[in-house]
Amino acid sequence: MIAIREMTLPVRRLDVALDGLRIAHLSDLHMRRWNRVLEEAQSYLARHDYDLLAVTGDFSTFPSKWAKASTWCWRFFPPIKPRLGIYAVLGNHDSPRLAKQDLPFRLLRNECVEINHDGGAFNLAGMEQHVSCRGDLQKTLANADPNLPTVLLTHYPSTIHQLKPGKVDLMLAGHTHGGQIRLPILGCIFPNDRISRHMAAGLHELNGTPMHVSAGVGVSPPIWARFLCPPEITVITLQRVTEQDPVAQPTLSGERRQQETPAGATSV
Repeated sequence: MIAIREMTLPVRRLDVALDGLRIAHLSDLHMRRWNRVLEEAQSYLARHDYDLLAVTGDFSTFPSKWAKASTWCWRFFPPIKPRLGIYAVLGNHDSPRLAKQDLPFRLLRNECVEINHDGGAFNLAGMEQHVSCRGDLQKTLANADPNLPTVLLTHYPSTIHQLKPGKVDLMLAGHTHGGQIRLPILGCIFPNDRISRHMAAGLHELNGTPMHVSAGVGVSPPIWARFLCPPEITVITLQRVTEQDPVAQPTLSGERRQQETPAGATSV
């Protein structure tokens, strides 16, 4: 039922110790009740091998439901234990009151931390966008070490329009649900953000910045269902390239599903 996508992304400046680092990208859980999709996502993330889990917002169905989202977070995340931890940002369906709770992951609130692994390091930045789709990018990246590659977590894909070329090596976003309702040939009907329809999900590059947009896991009103747009988890493997290497293109290693997806809509 849940799609598992894997891709490889070449990254310049990546330390040799981080070559092959795997980041799992999860987004838009919209936890209103426990269901089969959440159970499958939890099962995959708890059993499979990757280094860091990045969650790009929208734990809640509505900001007013922050207490329920906090409860579901404690059911969903504790079995998931990646080597380098779980990092997340808030989305537009989340309340800042959620950030004041004791949570089983690290929330990045307009800040940047340095992640160290096997002698290598990279910047991991997270911009909060529960109020405005613009957020505070300047504050978020203020402490980023310019000598290290930077991974930026945001909720809105349109954040990429604010980035200068070369500022960020990989941006992760959600919000769009991949369109949630997709049509044959046309694909996404409405991306729900200031981006092209074809950028509502998947790996893209704009102004020299690679961006992965997750189709997310949950659904949100007014339509509590998906059509031709399964919930997904994506695992991105970072591949070291040097200035002398030819420009490599991101590669997709296909898609697999936890279970067979029923034809038509999937309601969660």
